[in-house]
Amino acid sequence: MASWLITWGMVGHDGKVKYEPAAILNGRLSGKNVRKIVELLFANERCTLRERIAYAKNNKNTLFAAQFEKVLGVSWEARIYCGSNPFLYARLVDNLRVIVNENGEEELTWKEQDQRPKLLKNIRKMGLNNHSSPSLT
Repeated sequence: MASWLITWGMVGHDGKVKYEPAAILNGRLSGKNVRKIVELLFANERCTLRERIAYAKNNKNTLFAAQFEKVLGVSWEARIYCGSNPFLYARLVDNLRVIVNENGEEELTWKEQDQRPKLLKNIRKMGLNNHSSPSLT
C-alpha cells in the first residue's frame, strides 16, 4: 500500500542531498490535502511567529508555497516541494518500513514510485505535449 512520505531535504557543501523524515501520511490522501499539510509543516518549522499568524489567518500568506512537480507543464500531484534549502519533499512511496540498524536506531526504507512514464503517456493522449523535455521522456 502506498504512503505519503514527507522528508526534509538539505543540499550539503558536497552537492549531495540528505533527507530526514518529517511526516508519514495515509496514501489515500489527495495531493491537494498533502500540499496544505506540507505548507503547514514548513511554516511551523521555518517561519517566524508573525509569518505563522499571517498564514493561519490566510494560507495564501506564505513565503514558500508548496508546489506540485510539473511534467511537460502539467501538475503532477504525486510529488510536492516546498522551500529551497532546506526544503520539504512529499511523495507517494511503496513498501514503507522501519528497520533497526546495527546501532539499534530506527531507519526508514521505501521504494520510490515513478509514475512519470504513465503520466507522460496520458499527457500525450490528451494532446498536451507542446513542449519537449528530454529528461522526462
